[in-house]
Amino acid sequence: MRGLVVAGWIPPTLAYIVLLGAAGVTAKLALRTITWQQLILWVPLFYIVFCVVFVVGSGTTFPLGTGGAWAAATALCASSALVLFLYALTKGPASQVTPASSAYPIVTVVGSALFLSEKLTLIRGVGTALVVAGVVLLSR
Repeated sequence: MRGLVVAGWIPPTLAYIVLLGAAGVTAKLALRTITWQQLILWVPLFYIVFCVVFVVGSGTTFPLGTGGAWAAATALCASSALVLFLYALTKGPASQVTPASSAYPIVTVVGSALFLSEKLTLIRGVGTALVVAGVVLLSR
């Protein structure tokens, strides 16, 4: 009997889902006693640890050029999104803010079709519609 073969992207994606979901709860717990600005101060400390591990452990170098510019744009988007997510948590319940914020794949699907020449298939369209429907239901 052959063993189950799992695509290489599935385990880190599942971990991402669990960790990001947990972050919605831990952030709301932190916001009971500190401000969202104070919560943000912790983020770079952990990024520094990851950077040291990558540089020392695998010799990662700082990218420049076109790839570095896209990396900087990605970092700006990710850090800005986190700031806005934490601010939103100060205005609403985690059980509504977190699911609503998870509608971002819609932007990725459309952007991938427009800028990366990826195909927008019926399955992806239906999946995206389900995400939108889920967000509408969860935000009530």
